[in-house]
Amino acid sequence: MLQQTVIKAMIPVYARFLERFPDVAALAAGTEAEVREAVRGLGYYRRFRMMHEAARALVGRPWPTSFDGWKALPGIGDYTAAAVSSIAFGYPAAVVDGNVERVFCRLLDVREPPNQPYLKRAFKDLATSLLDLDAAGDFNQALMELGQLACTPTQPDCASCPLSFGCLACARGSQAEAPAAKTKPEVRDVAMRLTVVRDAKGRIAIFDRPPTARFLKGTHGFLTALGDEDGRFAADGGLGLPQGVRTEHAASVKHGITNHRIKVDVRVATLDAQNVPAGATWVAPADVERKLVSNLDRKAWHALQGAR
Repeated sequence: MLQQTVIKAMIPVYARFLERFPDVAALAAGTEAEVREAVRGLGYYRRFRMMHEAARALVGRPWPTSFDGWKALPGIGDYTAAAVSSIAFGYPAAVVDGNVERVFCRLLDVREPPNQPYLKRAFKDLATSLLDLDAAGDFNQALMELGQLACTPTQPDCASCPLSFGCLACARGSQAEAPAAKTKPEVRDVAMRLTVVRDAKGRIAIFDRPPTARFLKGTHGFLTALGDEDGRFAADGGLGLPQGVRTEHAASVKHGITNHRIKVDVRVATLDAQNVPAGATWVAPADVERKLVSNLDRKAWHALQGAR
C-alpha cells in the first residue's frame, strides 16, 4: 500500500483491509470486487488486483524464500522480492529504494536524478557488493532507515550519520545538490466525461469499468468517456450510453492520475432501466459513495451533490 501512497492516506485503509482480510487465506478467498472495496480511495488498483492473484497462488503451498521465488508471483517486482526474501527469510538480496538511492548519491556526491536507468543499475550493483550476506535483512533495513531518518531529502542530520566520515557530499557541503531532483514524466492533459445515470425512482447506476478501459479499469464507477484532439468523446473501454441519449452538464472537477491531468465534465442522464448498458448495479443515493472505489468518482459525486 505504501507504493504510490502516502502514510497518512494508507493507515486507515490498512486497518480496514486487515479487518476484512486478516490473513492470506482470507484474501485469496475474497472476490476482486471485495478487495477493491477494502482499498477504495488509494488509487493504482492494478497493484491490488495483482496482490489478490499472488495470494491465490500462495494458498496451499509452501511460501517461496528466495528472490526469484517471490518475483515469480503476480505483481512482485525487484524491490518487493528483495525486501520480503531478505527481511523475512534472510535471503541475500539487496534492496534499493528511494532512501537507498539518496544515501548512495550523497556518499558518492552524485548530483544527478537517481531514477535514471544507468544509475538504478549501478546502485543495485553497489548495494549487492556491500550486502552483509549473513544479515541481509538487517543490512537492508538499516540502509533504508538511514535514508529515512538521517539522510533525509532536506536538512540531513549528518552529525548522527554513521557514514558521514566517508560521505563526499558531507565533506563538500553539497547535500542539497546530491541527488538532483528526479526526472518526471511529461504531464498529459485529458478531457473526460463522467455520466451519472439515474432512473425515474432516483436510483443511481454503478458500472464495472471494462478491463480494456484506459483509466481505472475494473473499478466500480460512473460511465466514462474520453475526448480526442477534435473534441469528440468516446466510451472508455467501450462501455457507454446508447446513441442519442441526452445528458446535461452538472459540474466540473479536476483530478490527477499518474502523469495525467484530467479535466472532468460531470453529466447526468435519466434513463429507463431497459435503456441502461448491461451490468448496471442500481444503488440508492445514500449508498452511492460507499460503492465507489476511486477518488475520481467520489470527487464527481460530491461535485454533483454540491451543484444541486
